[in-house]
This record gives sequence, structure tokens and C-alpha cells, in this order.
Amino acid sequence: MKPPHTTTTPDFATLLTQLRTARNLSQGQLAKAARLSRTYVYHLEHQLRQAPSPRAARAIARALELHGEERRQFAQAFADLTGQLLEDEVDETAFLDLYRLSSLLVENTIFPAHSLDRQWRIASWNKPARDLFEVDEEMLARHEHHLIRLVYDPVYRKRFMPWEELARRLTADFKFATKGLTFLPEYRELMRVLKRMPDFRRLSETSEAYSVPPPSFVFQMKHSQLGNLALRTAISIFSGSPDFSIVVYLPGNQQTLDTFKQCGWQQTGDE
Repeated sequence: MKPPHTTTTPDFATLLTQLRTARNLSQGQLAKAARLSRTYVYHLEHQLRQAPSPRAARAIARALELHGEERRQFAQAFADLTGQLLEDEVDETAFLDLYRLSSLLVENTIFPAHSLDRQWRIASWNKPARDLFEVDEEMLARHEHHLIRLVYDPVYRKRFMPWEELARRLTADFKFATKGLTFLPEYRELMRVLKRMPDFRRLSETSEAYSVPPPSFVFQMKHSQLGNLALRTAISIFSGSPDFSIVVYLPGNQQTLDTFKQCGWQQTGDE
């Protein structure tokens, strides 16, 4: 009599290799998506490292977009190797808490500010930002809340001076921030849309970011009621997580500082 058929979970190194190759990712691409080093991933796959930390394992699972049975197998292989639970529920809760935290910080910032997810979707805006950029929900929805699509909108972009300089800078920053996500279906769809927008192909080909972009730059824009404004960006990224960042817009010259004060977007010495 044959013994009943049982299925076993592959060891962690084998399963990691299988999941990565099934998505046509190199070790370097997976490492970038998980914010790990390529050597670290190599050592995991070749069992040259005793075990990954729970934080690294969760980052890999998130980068591979593991769900359902694949996520269960990955968690089981991790538990078999380390004796620890991957704690899916805690990881998901932490992600949601980070979303809420970024939104709360944005809403309580006196300056115009918004948060971005890892694909540069606008996750939340405060009222000063909506007033400053004169963007409503209908316009955001038309561009699926993607900041880079909004910048390339053929009508909206006319308010930036000069537009091409800003677009080139933001395109380089966007490509650097998302270079580890190119395997995601939603990223590929976003790129298909962008390539149909005027000037994106041309600027994208000459807007490569090879190093971490500076966290601040100044640009000019035209507001329908406030006139010409000079704005300086300040970007914050949550330590240990690439999922959300916050962009705050500060006055870039004295005239804009005065305008911010008149709008209540700038603390004064009397406060």
C-alpha cells in the first residue's frame, strides 16, 4: 500500500529562488525592491547566511508581492528555518498604521504638504496643498492620483516656469525611487500611460538618476490668484520603510514667504 501523498514546503533558499525567478527578477532587482543588498539576497539563496531577520523577510515578501498560498509557503519556510513566525497580520497592520501616520502628519502640517506611496501616488493632501496647487479630486482621479502624470498633464503643466526643468528633475527622481518596482504590473501600466503623454519619452531618456537625489530643490509656479511663487521642497522618508514619503513645500524667496504668511501657511513670530 502506497503512503498517502503529502506536500512539503521547499526550504527557504530554494523557495526564495523559485519565487524570484518566477517573476523574472534578478537578485539585484529583488534586492533593490526590498531595499537590501544584492549580496544579502545571494547569500540567502545559496545558504551562505544562517537566516534572514523577520524585517528582511517581510521586505522580501512585500517586494515579491506574495499573497495567498505563496505567502503561506514563504512564512512556513521562514518558520522552519528560523523558528520564528513571520507575523503577516502585524506586518499588514504596520503598513496601515504607516499610511494613517503619514496622512495625520500631512493634515497637521501648516505648510502645503502631501504624502506619496512607493509608486509616487498621492496618498493624501492637506488643504494648503490643495489651495496652492489648485488641484481637485476630479483632476487627481483622472490621473489615478499619480504625481508624475499630473506634472505631464498638457494643460496643468503650463503653470510651472520653466516646466521642462521641473519635469526633468521629477522624472529622474521618480525613476530612481521606483527602479526596484519595474516588475510590478501596475508600474508597467503606469509607464504605458506616461509614454503616451507629450514629452515624456524625450525627457525620460535624458533624465537618469544614478545616485540618491538631493532632498530639496526650488521651482517656480504661477497661481491664478496669488501670482508667481518660488517653492522649495522638503522631503521626508520614514526610517526603515520605503512605502511612504512626505513632501512639504516651503517659500523659496521673500515674496513667496509674504504670500504664505497672508494665506496662513507660515508661522509668524507672534504665534
